[in-house]
Amino acid sequence: MAKDYTISEISLFGSVSWAAMRCGLSRETFKKKRSQMETDGFPRPDKITGTYLKADVDAWIDRRRQVPDRIHRAHAEVPEEEFNFDRI
Repeated sequence: MAKDYTISEISLFGSVSWAAMRCGLSRETFKKKRSQMETDGFPRPDKITGTYLKADVDAWIDRRRQVPDRIHRAHAEVPEEEFNFDRI
């Protein structure tokens, strides 16, 4: 079997194997779920290389987050300014 150079960090494109690993799935499970994932916005392979642009895969994963980043305590203790209706 040929070496998969897309696994390397230097490669900006990833193979099906890389995309599956990035999503935490086996290659077989990834192939089964790929159609549903694409319906939910997962990127399709590049038409020229036949591989996935890693940045697009990571962006799709980031958009699926359900919990925001941790709020920094210093920022949370600052009271919000109330709206002054008298200024209108």
